[in-house]
Amino acid sequence: MTKYILAGGRIDKSLDEGKAFVEELIAGFDKRVQVLVCPFARKREEWQSCLEGDQEFFSKFTANFELVLADPAIFTEQVKNTDVIFFRGGYPEPLLALLKLSSDWINYSEGKTVAGTSAGAEILAKYYSVSKNGRIGEGLGILAIKFSPHWLSTTGDYEGVNWEERMDQLRAHQEDLPMVLLKEGEFRVFV
Repeated sequence: MTKYILAGGRIDKSLDEGKAFVEELIAGFDKRVQVLVCPFARKREEWQSCLEGDQEFFSKFTANFELVLADPAIFTEQVKNTDVIFFRGGYPEPLLALLKLSSDWINYSEGKTVAGTSAGAEILAKYYSVSKNGRIGEGLGILAIKFSPHWLSTTGDYEGVNWEERMDQLRAHQEDLPMVLLKEGEFRVFV
Protein backbone atom coordinates (compact mmCIF):
# COMPACT_ATOMS: atom_id res chain seq x y z
CA MET A 1 0.00 0.00 0.00
CA THR A 2 1.29 3.43 -0.92
CA LYS A 3 1.26 6.14 1.73
CA TYR A 4 0.75 9.74 0.61
CA ILE A 5 1.67 12.72 2.75
CA LEU A 6 0.49 16.19 1.75
CA ALA A 7 1.92 19.25 3.49
CA GLY A 8 0.61 22.79 3.35
CA GLY A 9 4.06 24.29 3.06
CA ARG A 10 6.87 25.39 5.36
CA ILE A 11 7.02 22.23 7.46
CA ASP A 12 9.57 23.96 9.67
CA LYS A 13 6.77 26.31 10.80
CA SER A 14 4.97 23.53 12.69
CA LEU A 15 5.08 23.59 16.48
CA ASP A 16 7.64 20.77 16.50
CA GLU A 17 9.64 22.40 13.65
CA GLY A 18 8.94 19.45 11.33
CA LYS A 19 9.81 16.50 13.54
CA ALA A 20 6.46 14.68 13.13
CA PHE A 21 6.61 15.15 9.35
CA VAL A 22 10.08 13.64 9.08
CA GLU A 23 9.12 10.78 11.38
CA GLU A 24 6.01 10.07 9.28
CA LEU A 25 8.04 10.23 6.08
CA ILE A 26 10.39 7.44 7.17
CA ALA A 27 7.92 5.43 9.31
CA GLY A 28 7.37 1.79 8.45
CA PHE A 29 10.77 1.07 6.98
CA ASP A 30 13.03 -1.31 8.89
CA LYS A 31 16.21 -0.15 7.17
CA ARG A 32 18.00 3.04 6.27
CA VAL A 33 15.44 4.97 4.22
CA GLN A 34 16.36 6.28 0.79
CA VAL A 35 14.51 9.52 0.04
CA LEU A 36 14.32 10.72 -3.56
CA VAL A 37 14.18 14.52 -3.39
CA CYS A 38 12.33 15.86 -6.41
CA PRO A 39 12.80 19.64 -6.72
CA PHE A 40 11.38 19.85 -10.28
CA ALA A 41 9.01 22.61 -9.11
CA ARG A 42 12.04 24.90 -8.75
CA LYS A 43 14.57 26.32 -11.20
CA ARG A 44 17.20 23.74 -12.13
CA GLU A 45 19.98 25.88 -10.66
CA GLU A 46 18.24 25.61 -7.25
CA TRP A 47 18.03 21.80 -7.17
CA GLN A 48 21.35 21.13 -5.47
CA SER A 49 20.73 23.74 -2.77
CA CYS A 50 17.27 22.19 -2.17
CA LEU A 51 18.95 18.84 -1.58
CA GLU A 52 21.48 20.40 0.78
CA GLY A 53 18.74 22.22 2.70
CA ASP A 54 16.75 19.00 3.03
CA GLN A 55 19.87 17.18 4.27
CA GLU A 56 20.26 19.74 7.03
CA PHE A 57 16.52 19.70 7.85
CA PHE A 58 16.18 15.89 8.02
CA SER A 59 19.39 15.58 10.05
CA LYS A 60 17.78 17.54 12.90
CA PHE A 61 15.40 14.64 13.54
CA THR A 62 16.94 11.40 12.28
CA ALA A 63 20.08 9.76 10.96
CA ASN A 64 18.17 6.87 9.37
CA PHE A 65 17.99 8.27 5.84
CA GLU A 66 19.89 8.91 2.65
CA LEU A 67 18.84 11.65 0.23
CA VAL A 68 19.14 11.27 -3.53
CA LEU A 69 18.58 14.13 -5.97
CA ALA A 70 15.97 13.29 -8.62
CA ASP A 71 17.00 13.49 -12.26
CA PRO A 72 14.28 13.81 -14.94
CA ALA A 73 16.28 11.65 -17.36
CA ILE A 74 16.24 8.63 -15.02
CA PHE A 75 13.36 9.51 -12.70
CA THR A 76 11.37 6.29 -13.20
CA GLU A 77 14.47 4.19 -12.52
CA GLN A 78 15.17 6.22 -9.40
CA VAL A 79 11.59 5.70 -8.16
CA LYS A 80 12.03 1.94 -8.58
CA ASN A 81 15.08 2.00 -6.32
CA THR A 82 13.91 4.29 -3.53
CA ASP A 83 11.63 4.15 -0.48
CA VAL A 84 10.27 7.71 -0.36
CA ILE A 85 9.54 10.16 -3.17
CA PHE A 86 9.52 13.72 -1.83
CA PHE A 87 8.13 16.44 -4.13
CA ARG A 88 9.29 19.85 -2.94
CA GLY A 89 7.33 23.05 -3.32
CA GLY A 90 7.72 25.77 -5.91
CA TYR A 91 5.60 26.01 -9.05
CA PRO A 92 3.36 23.12 -10.12
CA GLU A 93 3.63 23.67 -13.89
CA PRO A 94 7.33 22.78 -14.36
CA LEU A 95 6.92 19.88 -11.94
CA LEU A 96 3.96 18.48 -13.88
CA ALA A 97 5.75 18.99 -17.21
CA LEU A 98 8.81 17.01 -16.10
CA LEU A 99 6.71 14.27 -14.49
CA LYS A 100 4.72 13.80 -17.69
CA LEU A 101 7.99 12.95 -19.46
CA SER A 102 8.31 9.99 -17.07
CA SER A 103 4.62 9.25 -16.65
CA ASP A 104 5.18 5.58 -15.77
CA TRP A 105 6.92 6.49 -12.49
CA ILE A 106 3.63 6.12 -10.62
CA ASN A 107 3.54 2.40 -11.55
CA TYR A 108 6.57 1.89 -9.31
CA SER A 109 5.35 3.82 -6.26
CA GLU A 110 3.36 0.91 -4.76
CA GLY A 111 4.46 0.22 -1.20
CA LYS A 112 6.42 3.44 -0.99
CA THR A 113 5.78 6.80 0.64
CA VAL A 114 5.00 9.68 -1.71
CA ALA A 115 5.07 13.10 -0.09
CA GLY A 116 4.69 16.64 -1.30
CA THR A 117 4.81 20.06 0.19
CA SER A 118 3.01 23.07 -1.35
CA ALA A 119 3.28 22.66 -5.16
CA GLY A 120 4.63 19.16 -4.58
CA ALA A 121 1.38 18.31 -2.81
CA GLU A 122 -0.78 20.20 -5.31
CA ILE A 123 0.23 17.91 -8.15
CA LEU A 124 -0.90 14.81 -6.24
CA ALA A 125 -4.48 16.14 -5.99
CA LYS A 126 -7.11 16.08 -8.72
CA TYR A 127 -7.52 19.87 -8.47
CA TYR A 128 -5.56 22.49 -6.60
CA SER A 129 -5.85 26.19 -5.90
CA VAL A 130 -2.82 28.41 -6.30
CA SER A 131 -3.43 30.56 -3.25
CA LYS A 132 -1.42 33.55 -4.49
CA ASN A 133 -3.58 34.23 -7.54
CA GLY A 134 -6.65 32.04 -7.15
CA ARG A 135 -5.95 30.04 -10.31
CA ILE A 136 -7.23 26.49 -10.15
CA GLY A 137 -5.09 23.81 -11.71
CA GLU A 138 -5.45 20.15 -12.46
CA GLY A 139 -2.96 17.84 -10.80
CA LEU A 140 -2.20 14.20 -11.55
CA GLY A 141 -5.37 13.09 -9.76
CA ILE A 142 -3.57 10.49 -7.67
CA LEU A 143 -5.73 11.59 -4.75
CA ALA A 144 -9.38 12.38 -5.48
CA ILE A 145 -9.36 15.65 -3.56
CA LYS A 146 -9.26 19.40 -4.02
CA PHE A 147 -6.21 20.86 -2.31
CA SER A 148 -4.96 24.26 -1.22
CA PRO A 149 -1.65 24.82 0.60
CA HIS A 150 -0.55 27.80 2.71
CA TRP A 151 -4.12 28.07 3.99
CA LEU A 152 -4.85 31.33 5.83
CA SER A 153 -1.28 32.62 5.39
CA THR A 154 -1.14 36.40 5.64
CA THR A 155 2.47 37.29 4.83
CA GLY A 156 4.39 37.86 1.62
CA ASP A 157 2.55 36.64 -1.48
CA TYR A 158 -0.52 35.86 0.62
CA GLU A 159 -1.10 39.31 2.06
CA GLY A 160 -4.65 40.35 1.24
CA VAL A 161 -5.82 36.95 -0.07
CA ASN A 162 -9.54 36.44 0.42
CA TRP A 163 -9.41 32.88 1.73
CA GLU A 164 -13.18 32.47 1.89
CA GLU A 165 -13.41 33.37 -1.81
CA ARG A 166 -10.57 30.95 -2.67
CA MET A 167 -12.37 28.15 -0.82
CA ASP A 168 -15.66 28.87 -2.60
CA GLN A 169 -13.92 28.91 -6.02
CA LEU A 170 -12.21 25.60 -5.36
CA ARG A 171 -15.36 23.99 -3.98
CA ALA A 172 -17.38 25.07 -7.06
CA HIS A 173 -14.75 23.89 -9.57
CA GLN A 174 -15.71 20.81 -11.59
CA GLU A 175 -16.86 17.82 -9.55
CA ASP A 176 -17.67 17.53 -5.88
CA LEU A 177 -14.59 16.19 -4.08
CA PRO A 178 -13.33 16.42 -0.51
CA MET A 179 -11.44 19.64 0.21
CA VAL A 180 -8.08 19.54 1.95
CA LEU A 181 -6.90 22.96 3.14
CA LEU A 182 -3.58 22.89 4.97
CA LYS A 183 -1.80 25.70 6.79
CA GLU A 184 1.95 26.23 6.90
CA GLY A 185 3.48 23.34 8.84
CA GLU A 186 0.38 21.14 8.67
CA PHE A 187 0.31 17.79 6.91
CA ARG A 188 -2.14 14.98 6.29
CA VAL A 189 -1.56 11.29 5.59
CA PHE A 190 -3.57 9.28 3.05
CA VAL A 191 -3.33 5.49 2.79
